[in-house]
Formats: sequence, structure tokens, C-alpha cells
Amino acid sequence: MQGISSSRKRHWLLGAAAIGLTATIGMLPGQAMAQSGAAGAANETDNGGLADIVVTAQRREENLRDVPISINAVTSDALNNLGIKDTNSLVQSVPSLNFTRSGPSGIFVIRGVSTPNGAAGEEGSTAVYVDDVYMPDLNQTVSKFNNIERVEVLNGPQGTLFGRNATGGAIRIITRDPGDKLEVNGQIGYANYETISGQAYISAPLAENVGFNIAFTGQDQGKGFGFNSTLNKRTRQDDYWSLRGKLVIKPSDTLKITLAGDYYYTNNDYALQLFPVLYSLPSGNTPGGISTGPVAGQDTSAAFPSLTRIRAWGVSGKIELDLGFADLTSITSFRKLRNTSSFDVDGRAANLVSLEYFAPSSTFQQELRLSSATTDPLSWQLGAFYMHNVVQQDQYQRGLAFRGFQSHIVAKGVTDSVSLFGEATYNISASTHLTGGVRWTSDNRKLPVGFVATENPDGSLAALPPGSPPNPRTNAISQKTYSEVTFRVALRQDLGENANIYASVNRGFKAGQFNLQSPYDPPVAPVKIMAYEAGIKANLLDNHLRLNIAGFHYDIDDYQVRTSAGNPPVSALFNAAKVKIDGFDINLEAAVTNRFRVTAGVSYLNSKYSQFGSPGSGVFAPGSYIESNTWRQTVTGPVLGGGVGTVLGGNATGNRTALSPEFTFNANVNYNLPVGDKGELRFTGGYSHKSRYYFEPDNVLSQPDYDVFSASVEYMHNDRFGIELFMKNIGDEQYNVQMVTAAGQSAISAEPQTYGVNLKFKY
Repeated sequence: MQGISSSRKRHWLLGAAAIGLTATIGMLPGQAMAQSGAAGAANETDNGGLADIVVTAQRREENLRDVPISINAVTSDALNNLGIKDTNSLVQSVPSLNFTRSGPSGIFVIRGVSTPNGAAGEEGSTAVYVDDVYMPDLNQTVSKFNNIERVEVLNGPQGTLFGRNATGGAIRIITRDPGDKLEVNGQIGYANYETISGQAYISAPLAENVGFNIAFTGQDQGKGFGFNSTLNKRTRQDDYWSLRGKLVIKPSDTLKITLAGDYYYTNNDYALQLFPVLYSLPSGNTPGGISTGPVAGQDTSAAFPSLTRIRAWGVSGKIELDLGFADLTSITSFRKLRNTSSFDVDGRAANLVSLEYFAPSSTFQQELRLSSATTDPLSWQLGAFYMHNVVQQDQYQRGLAFRGFQSHIVAKGVTDSVSLFGEATYNISASTHLTGGVRWTSDNRKLPVGFVATENPDGSLAALPPGSPPNPRTNAISQKTYSEVTFRVALRQDLGENANIYASVNRGFKAGQFNLQSPYDPPVAPVKIMAYEAGIKANLLDNHLRLNIAGFHYDIDDYQVRTSAGNPPVSALFNAAKVKIDGFDINLEAAVTNRFRVTAGVSYLNSKYSQFGSPGSGVFAPGSYIESNTWRQTVTGPVLGGGVGTVLGGNATGNRTALSPEFTFNANVNYNLPVGDKGELRFTGGYSHKSRYYFEPDNVLSQPDYDVFSASVEYMHNDRFGIELFMKNIGDEQYNVQMVTAAGQSAISAEPQTYGVNLKFKY
């Protein structure tokens, strides 16, 4: 299909998929008659309907339908069928979720609530947990899957039970516990770009009431997606491997002890290979206009080599004790990460700005929870949480923009966070349930080390012109404490046994912080959000259709925004906006027959800056570095956030917030066909659509709407052996996952079309 426009290819693919799906559905009635008595299909009840999904979104096991929160629960079978092998691929099945990269960091956006950047020391607006352990470092949010039980995406603020930095929501990854029987499974795969991958999982009992498991996943990509013409080498390669193990001991019927550990290593340039893009301005240079420009592509001419090398490991211990009247849970963890990265910021053959940095971090966490043993008429839980986090950064900035000098940034951030929380649900009647919770959080942020020095190439301090800021510039404030109270109130009304409606009010916040990339700036204040949501959850058609609908409105104050502009660019983090978000989510799962499943979801977002700067106000929206865009003002000298240089700003009120497409749609189908006595063919297809969205508040850099198709066919000869053929991004759709303004405009493209084969085994 070479030479055909991307738009025409999308329409052809969409038409072909629609015809295929229609033909398939047209054949279903006869098949349903023939298979109505069949058993053994995954995720089904005795009548071929959908099985209940149990989640722990409220820190206790509950039916998904009974939790007054909008939740997308993706089971391990669904992850495997769709080829979702890491957290950033979850966007294929969760329409309310978006994902972008910031260097090696992964930034998740739920319902348009985003984080400005993923630099060292910054935490996300979406809290990511693995087995109840919080991942504060954004380098650790991109997890590779293997021994996953399920993934829960909690939409909307979750500040009561999951604390600060859950303003957008939370992603909870729950791994499998070892069973009481030996289990061995895995797969070996080969794909284009000379990619070899493998997974292995072993679970076994060691003694009575003692079991362990260990999981491995890894990839070696022999050939990069693109080519660097300046350095004459292949680029965009991603190599990694990880191990995760768990030991479960049950000394008695009332005590369970879980010890877990993991190690992850990656060596890649996948997320750091920037490509320069030149955007033409809209007619009249009006604010919020739509610009068009090229997709980044896979090739580059960057003059500086890109590399990310991350080593991360962690250990945790979980103790669950039945006290009779209540259950006591203690979770203790320690995590450590080392990130060494370098990349060309502008992506051009002339090295304007390049970065090299080393950013280690370590985190200790302790949580205690006491939950009532009974749930009728009252269930309750109380808890306390403590986290000690240390992040360091040693960064060099070099290139032609620095006129023969180099910028050396050294910073260390220390966070001590303490929380007390409680939540209770009271059954007003057999069908009416009221939930209320409150959390108090105190964050003490310290910046014991922080300076930015302008140096000569040999590392000595440079002599700056008279009137320049001191060299080096040191932090103005070294400590700040933020104390916040968040709460949640939810009312659920059952409409019979299989349906209910609910309404909730939530208050959350994202913690204030120092900017380690510009440590002389004062810290930014916390983001505060008020969220209102109402929804309906229902299991219909004798449990053959699961339907969840939610509508919501958010009011957000002190939205945190980052800008990078000037020559050389200065990174500034500040509070400068109010945001209002309105929208709805619709998610459904249908058991058309006991062998045919359809899941689909749609998300609508109207997410805009309701107040963000105006000419002459002294508050400036971050602007792209385009001198010809006349609607922006040019401000020279001190600017908001404490930076110095030339920042282009203007009135962004009414602009859409970053990374918030108006419409998102996902659809996935699974069909299993018996072959012989024990064999089975499994067909899986996935489709995802996102409408246009912007990467920065000025709404200049944008990603037009795009569609991605993926599919796989798996033949299981019996319960132990199988072979799978897969293809992702079938139409080779080209789109950007990141666009940024810094020393010009640069972008990172998504993965191209990939395809391959997996050999699977199970014992």
C-alpha cells in the first residue's frame, strides 16, 4: 500500500474491519445454537455468560459491579490475547487512558489529568502500584508483564485510599500468588527487526503451606526501527530483561506472609531518539489554532548518540493477620533505581543542545491497614502510610546553543510523606449504601543540594558578563512542607440484583515539588482537584452483557505546567492555570456466545484551561519557540517560576489541555474455534482510535487523529503446546507519542508495524 495516503489507508482498513466484523456477527446465531451447551471457554459462567470480576479497588475484595468507582479491569487472559506486554500498551484496551514519554519516563494520563514532564524528582498524576507498592519514580511506571493476575485502572481521583498523586486515577498491577501445584509455562518468540523475546513462569509448593513463584521476561532487538544518517548506525532499539519472585508462607489459618523481590534492566534508545519537526503556523497566527506538520518517523540525523540504561530493583514484605474482629495488613518495601541517559534534544545534525545525566533514586515505604472483618451493615478500614524518597540528579547540557560553555545542574531532592486515612461503608438499607472517607497527608520536601553552574569545557566556572545572575545559581528555598486533607463521599443505589447507580464527590491533590532541573526556582504548589461523578453499572441479558457508564466533571486549581524556552533553553515548572474537564466513559463486555467475546469502550473529554494567562497579566502560558508566532508576547528578563531568559507566552484560556483527545474508542474481539478433540484456534483482533490531541498548552504541536489495528491467531494443539502468529499496528500507522518544544521542536514516533511468531508451552 505504499504511496497511498495515511487517511485513505485508515478508511480502507476501517472498512475491511467493519465488513469482517459484520460477516462474523452474521454467522453467530447458528453457531450459538450449536455451541450453547459447550463448556470450558475462558471467563464464562455455566450458561455461557460473563463471570464476575473481583477487584480490590477499595482495598478489599469486592465484585466490580458493587464498587462505586469507574474501573477498567483487564485480566491476564485479556492481556495475553491482545499482546499487551507492558503498562504503556494498556491504552489499547482502556479508552480513558493515554500515554506519553518524557525521555525514559512513562507518563500516564487518565481523563485528561496529566503531569507536565517526567524529569528526575517528578511524580505522576496517575499513581502506579505493583502489589500495593507505590512507584514514585516515573522511570518505573513502564512495567513489563508476565506473571500478572490482572490490572485495574481506577478512573478519577483516588486520594483517600491511594494518597497524593492519584489526581487522575490509579493503575494497580496485581501479580499472581503461587499455587499448591507445580505450574510451568512460557513462550519463545521471534519478530521482525530481528527481535527475540522470551517469558517463563514457574510456581511450585516448597512444603505444606509454603509456595514460591518466579517469572522472567526479556527481549533482544537486533535491529533498530530507524537509522541515524549522521552517526551511521541503526537506532530505536529496546533490549531488556526482568525477574520477579514471590514466596508465600501460611504458618496458620490466621497468618499469611508474602515476600517479594524484582530486578529490571534495560539498555535502549527507544524513547530518546528525537526527530526535528517544522510546523507552519495557522492562518492569522491566532491562539489555539491547529498547525500541521510531519510525523517524526523512525530515522534521524541527530548528532549526539542517545542511550538509556536503567537498573531497578526492589524487595517487599506483606503480613496479613486475622485478628477476629478485623484484618491487619502491613506492607514494607524498599526500591532503588539508577538511570544513566544521554540524548540530542533538538535531533539535528548540528548539535544545538544535548544532555547527559545520572539520576539515582531510592524509596522506603511502610503502610499499615486495619479492616473490619464484617461488612454488613458497616465495613470500615483505617490506615497509616509513610514514604522516604531520595532523588539525585547530575546533568550536563552542551551544544552550539551554549556558545562554547556547558551547563552543569546538580540537585538532590528528599521527600518524607506521612498519611493517616480512613473509610467506611454503611448499608442504609439492603439496597442503599453510603461510603465516606478522609485522608490527611503531610509532605516535607527538601532540597539540600541544588545549583546550576555555567562552566568552561574543562569544568571550571565561566566568567559571565556584568549584570548576569550569580554563577553558580543556588536554590532559593531548601525546604517546604505541604499538608492537605482529601475526602470521598459516594452513594450507591441497587436496582435489583444485577444493576446499580452511584454518585460520588472526591477531593484530591498532586503534591507540590521542587524543580530539580532548575533548582534555584521556588517549589510549585500542589494541584487541587474537585471531582464529581455519577454512573450506572449493570449485568444484562442473563449476564451476557456487562455495561458500565460514568459521567464526570472536574475543577482543578494550580495546575502544574512546565515550559522550556529561551536560548539556551531554561526549564521552568510553575502553577499558572485553572482547568475544567467534562466527559463520560462507556465500557461494555459481551458474551455473544460462549466462544465469542467483544469488549469495547468510548471516552469523551472536554478538557480546557478555564483560566491561563492573558496579555499584560504577568502570567504567561508556555509557548513554542517560534519567533514568527505574533500572538505570543515576548518577555525578556525574570519570568514566572524564577527563570531568566526569553520566554514566549500568551493567553491560553480556552485551549485544550495537553494529552486529552476529545474522543477515544477501543474495540477488541476474541473468537475460539474447536479443532479436533483437544485443539483450538483463537482469533483476536484489536482496534483503537484517538482524535486529535495536543502536547503543549499553546495547542500548536498536535497529533492528528489516528487508528491502530492489531490481530493474532493462536493454535493450541492441546493444553500444553501452542503457536501464535501476531501483527501489531497492521496498517503501519505513523503517529507521535511525544512532541516537545526545546531548542526547536522535536518528536518521538510510535512503534511501526511489527509481526512475529510465539511458541507457547504449559505444564
